[in-house]
Amino acid sequence: MTRYEVLLFLHIAAAIVWLGGAMVVQLFAFRAERADDPLAMHRVASDAEWLAMRLFVPSSLVVLVLGILLVLDGPWGFDQLWIVLGLAGYAFSFFLGILFLSPESGRIGRLIEAHGPTHESVTSRIARITAVSRVELAVLFAVVLDMTLKPTGDDAWFYVLAAAILLAGAAVALQGYRRPRGGPAADLA
Repeated sequence: MTRYEVLLFLHIAAAIVWLGGAMVVQLFAFRAERADDPLAMHRVASDAEWLAMRLFVPSSLVVLVLGILLVLDGPWGFDQLWIVLGLAGYAFSFFLGILFLSPESGRIGRLIEAHGPTHESVTSRIARITAVSRVELAVLFAVVLDMTLKPTGDDAWFYVLAAAILLAGAAVALQGYRRPRGGPAADLA
């Protein structure tokens, strides 16, 4: 077994943890949405916030560091399209987390303290953060496609599949975001 193979295994394992954790959170969010249960959505959002620093950030950093080490140790270069696309997807997720997901989680927490978990402002913000997280999950799946297929500029099927993944993620995000929510405001509608 070579050092490269060990790094590759750890890189893939960390990506599985990151992507799998995000997928499970979305499945629980979907279940709470279908039940039209704002308290369950609050629990999912709270659990996702708790997982952020304990699972998502560490596993995503491991993916990045090991990916860089794999490029340095392997026959790859940072100028290859699939590596550039992978790093772009990682940057999207990283900056989305720092600039939107983390601050929005804090705002939601303060709103819950002030108004309770079923208040319209809380449920609408949870719906928005869930929708954005679904788009991010689609981007992460597209990155896995990219890392698996290692496309070049003329790999049309890669672009078709990546676009399908991103469009499906956006459709699911919009469908969940547009659904009426429970709570005090929904009772008035």
